[in-house]
Amino acid sequence: MMLVRSYLVEDKEIMVLDGTAGYMPGEAAIRLLASRQGVGADRVLVFTGTQEVPSFTAFTREGVREELTAADYRILSNSKVDYEIRLTDYFVSCLRAADAAAASAAC
Repeated sequence: MMLVRSYLVEDKEIMVLDGTAGYMPGEAAIRLLASRQGVGADRVLVFTGTQEVPSFTAFTREGVREELTAADYRILSNSKVDYEIRLTDYFVSCLRAADAAAASAAC
């Protein structure tokens, strides 16, 4: 099971998840997760660091990596989560399958 936190900011849904907890989603998985067929989000922030050196990677809903913005940092400093979503193991396996399919198509 994977835990995802969702924030509503200025009519945009921002999803934050931990990419160090056993599975780091790739671009295809981010697209599935952010789509309305998945959980749905306008932006996804993935924790990719450690407690000593925290870092995040930002993705658009299309799975494109971007630099973090000032708005992203404001969200990360916010302790009030609007929604906490638990992704089932089945859905996480669908995310992995999406990444695997994208990787094999790229070869």
